Amino acid sequence: MRLGFFTYPWDLLDEGPEAAVEAMAGQFGCNAIALNANYHHARLLRPRAVGPKTLQLPGAVAAFQPQANLYPDDSLMPVPEPGLVEAGVLARARETSAREGLDFGLWTVGLHNSTLGERNRHLCMVNCFGDCYTYSMCPSHEPVRALLRGIIRDLCDQFQPDRIIQEAVGYLGMRHWVHHELFFAAWDEALELLLSLCFCPACEKRAGAVGLDVAELRRNVADWAERLLHHERGNLPPSFAQSHVTSLLAEIPDLSGYLAVRACSVTELVAGLSSTAAQQGTSLDLIPASFQRPVSRAWLEGAHLGQLSEASDSLLIPAYYDSADQVAADLEWVAWLAPNSTLVAGLNACDPAVGSAAGIAAQAQACTEASCQGIYYYNYGLLAPDRLIWVAQANREVGGR
Repeated sequence: MRLGFFTYPWDLLDEGPEAAVEAMAGQFGCNAIALNANYHHARLLRPRAVGPKTLQLPGAVAAFQPQANLYPDDSLMPVPEPGLVEAGVLARARETSAREGLDFGLWTVGLHNSTLGERNRHLCMVNCFGDCYTYSMCPSHEPVRALLRGIIRDLCDQFQPDRIIQEAVGYLGMRHWVHHELFFAAWDEALELLLSLCFCPACEKRAGAVGLDVAELRRNVADWAERLLHHERGNLPPSFAQSHVTSLLAEIPDLSGYLAVRACSVTELVAGLSSTAAQQGTSLDLIPASFQRPVSRAWLEGAHLGQLSEASDSLLIPAYYDSADQVAADLEWVAWLAPNSTLVAGLNACDPAVGSAAGIAAQAQACTEASCQGIYYYNYGLLAPDRLIWVAQANREVGGR
């Protein structure tokens, strides 16, 4: 079983890539690493950092120097972070991982990229009202697919990873928690669905090609979204919100068909990425949804778990909960929907998701009982020292080093 951390390259740079990877292998019982190579805009609190404790990225950044010939054009290629590139963090981590016997995975965030989205608004999601979500490029656009294939080719050519861990391949919703995001409307699953549907030209063309009346559907979706935004329905029990979605799926013509079309778009993208990885001699672990949890809500990002399990080598499920029972239930749901899938789990070792060494050990045990082939703990640079020790104890209990 693979056991490792999700890890950011700037944390390795601070500690020294060699020292950090050696500590993972020697002190914390890891035999794998998921090292980020391409990330979105973020502001992070790093408890163990020496000196300033917060880090704010200038935008979506890459830890490598992209090879321009692998990308559609100069406006649609990763933006390198000079300090990470000059220090050679990825290459040094790769060399140390090989020496220490760690499975070397490069974790890349795909469509969630505000920097490239702002430069290429025509390739981003557009909701029923015409709002452009520049933090979410749309998987239906071929140049966007070419970008993600280029990243995989680039990483494989430069760093020869044992696997690519691919995140953010679907449709992100309107509620994204960007800087000073102010949403004071009553919100439920129905509004989440309606404002997560993309009506960009590429999505509309794909839906029209299978006979859906896209113009009428868009009008209906906008009418319902307007109605829910304008009329607060009070403090209703959860059963009302849950039934709203079911009712809309049954009542709005072509809505379920539109969801099927966008799921096919995501699956086609992933199949192309898997093929690209295979051509480079590596495998693709897929994180099917970035924000929607439990995994039964992954469809809101366009994820069809059964299709995606066939299109990728493994499904990596971020089972970020506060109990082992919830972890087990989430993994079980995937196993039921995608019985032939190879499962890998992500566990959140940060506060407040888990409160004790016993808690993280119980969650790791739930992963082994679900026949997971790997566990990655979130996140090396975000954990206080005691929590690193908790992870080490959990690894020992499930058979690590």
